[in-house]
Amino acid sequence: MRFLSVDVGASGGKAFLVSYNEERIKIEEVHRFPNIPVEINRFTYWNILEVHRNILKAIEIASEKGDVVSLGIDTWGVDFGLLDENGFIIGLPLHYRNTYKWNTMEETVNHVGKQWIFDRAPTQFQPFNTLYQIIGMKEIGMRSIECSRTLLGISSLLVYFLTGKKTAEFTWAATTQLYNPEIKNWDPEIVKRFGIPDILPKIAKPATTVDEVNLYGRKIKIVFPATHDTGSAFACANEGNTMIVSTGTWFLEGIIVKEPVRNEKVMEYNFANEGCMNGEYRFLSNVTGMWLIEELRRQWNALEYEKIIEMAKSVEPFSGMIDVDSTSLQSPDDMEISIKEESLRFSKRNIESRSEILRTAFEGIALKTRWVKERIEEISDVKIKKIRMVGGATRNQFMCQLIANASGLPVEAGPVEATAIGNGLAQMIANGVVSFEDATDIVRKSFEIKRYEPKEDTLWESAYEEFLEYMKVK
Repeated sequence: MRFLSVDVGASGGKAFLVSYNEERIKIEEVHRFPNIPVEINRFTYWNILEVHRNILKAIEIASEKGDVVSLGIDTWGVDFGLLDENGFIIGLPLHYRNTYKWNTMEETVNHVGKQWIFDRAPTQFQPFNTLYQIIGMKEIGMRSIECSRTLLGISSLLVYFLTGKKTAEFTWAATTQLYNPEIKNWDPEIVKRFGIPDILPKIAKPATTVDEVNLYGRKIKIVFPATHDTGSAFACANEGNTMIVSTGTWFLEGIIVKEPVRNEKVMEYNFANEGCMNGEYRFLSNVTGMWLIEELRRQWNALEYEKIIEMAKSVEPFSGMIDVDSTSLQSPDDMEISIKEESLRFSKRNIESRSEILRTAFEGIALKTRWVKERIEEISDVKIKKIRMVGGATRNQFMCQLIANASGLPVEAGPVEATAIGNGLAQMIANGVVSFEDATDIVRKSFEIKRYEPKEDTLWESAYEEFLEYMKVK
């Protein structure tokens, strides 16, 4: 049986045929395409129709190879598109990076209080959450919200293009800061307080079939995986006493818990409770990840990754030190200059060479990962015994080793295409092929998991003590 997983990331989309022979999973890439936002009058939008065209292309290519049981689409959370009363799309969906230019979240929190929002929607406070995007659109005079009748997360919007069904999905809903886990639905008080019209659709569970359609002469089921890509990735590594790190533009770092974690420390450290494929929650932090490196590569004419690693290794450790989550690094005009300035601001370390900039970025990700690990242990009373990295950055052995060194814990890395595999697993579950309980074991049997032991303990302990001091006065 073969299942088509489409994973739409920040820089591009990938489509894989995922097959299962009752022992092991195999994946075959069938299509890859760019996902380049559109800039119009200083605003950034999804090129959603081009994404849709490429999904159709992926279905066509996969269908030429034989029968495909089902299709699942995932992407990141928070972003959405709007439909009018007749089901027509209203403009292009906004891209979440616009919100770094707005002050909507701060104004909203100051107006109603952080605790009031957290009591109803206990997730991370980020300026790009759906709630603040909606409020921001209204404040700048965009009339699309008041003209719309349905709001759909990007994955659900792409499913709507194929099926005509208007349904949200749980793992995406949990990222919006509009979802109340106690009532398992949109929070009516938040909706009323901020004047959000009746545009939020019914919420479906992951691993459920939305519809069956005819495409390219074949019937294919359209299935909701965990449509939030991190939810799909975490399904590959659901193990006890393990901090999972889903790597990409962001490093999503956390543990899986039965119910949302709620206390003052969660708000203080700004952690998230996000939905998992099996209805549980990912208690995690969003750490700025390969965004730093990708922006440097873009500025430096797509410098090859092999060269980047070689450059980072060529200089002494900790010539610079940064907090990778500084707002100055989220949407800078010049990432190279911004990392230099952030190192000087954060740690009084002056860095000059590109090699030092790269090493500082990599070490910053590793140091923040340890910080997150210790905060999770403090808040949840879970003793973390290892770190499991999944996703694209597991190819980067240098990054994996730095995280082992920084955390003092063994790191297990793999699989690379965890999101697409988790997407495929959800489709298998929806089609009665496997159970969620068997998913992690199936992944371990199917893909190489590389192990890294911590090294250079004394050097990293000293650096981390300094990092903690700088974080206190940040």
